[in-house]
Amino acid sequence: MYIVDRPTPQRCALGCALLLVVLATLSCSARRPAPPADMSGFLDEYGLLRAGGSDDVRLVYRNPDADWTRYHAVLLEPVTIWRSGRKSLDAVPEDDLFRLAYDFEKALRVRLGGGFRLVDQPGPGVMRIRLGMTEARATDPILDVFTVPPGGKPAVGGGNAVNAETRRFLDAAIIEGEIVDAENGEVLAQGVDGPRGANAPALDTWAAVDRGLARWVDRLCARLEARTGAGGAETR
Repeated sequence: MYIVDRPTPQRCALGCALLLVVLATLSCSARRPAPPADMSGFLDEYGLLRAGGSDDVRLVYRNPDADWTRYHAVLLEPVTIWRSGRKSLDAVPEDDLFRLAYDFEKALRVRLGGGFRLVDQPGPGVMRIRLGMTEARATDPILDVFTVPPGGKPAVGGGNAVNAETRRFLDAAIIEGEIVDAENGEVLAQGVDGPRGANAPALDTWAAVDRGLARWVDRLCARLEARTGAGGAETR
């Protein structure tokens, strides 16, 4: 798989990490089954997923042997945005990509911080959480990938209108994620959600986008807190 990034600071900062991911993927290709054609390849293993319940994500896997109560801290990886095709994200304004990834990650950090200690290193009792917004297919040989650079912050705020191409991306995108033991890499849970239904609230303002992200994040964190028995926790 070839990963093509635009030559911006945001994209270049991720280049080395993406190269390592590609090399790791190639080295493991003999052991890992290919992802389904209609999935992005964001997850390492899609074969574990099953249809979710009425109040769950669309596809889900939860490790039946996981001892969730031993986890009390979270290592959250940067949110990424994936789209099939060379420079396919060029149609979405750079500021919108920046804001979308930033707002999603901020909502996660704020909500997770209410129940777990946020850390930046693996350790005992630490879950590593990885999430991405994808509009990509495994059959497409080239992907465009965006992430917020460390310390980055969007320049604008408020509830101003969302660009038409950004709305098209949001309506078609799905959210993929996985939770693993940060020490040994054991998969604890995986999920795929979306795309948005025809009757979903319109995302025509950034205030509406942020409300939608907050609702999704709250559902995720509430389930995680219920399984781990988490209460209040410090963030560091």
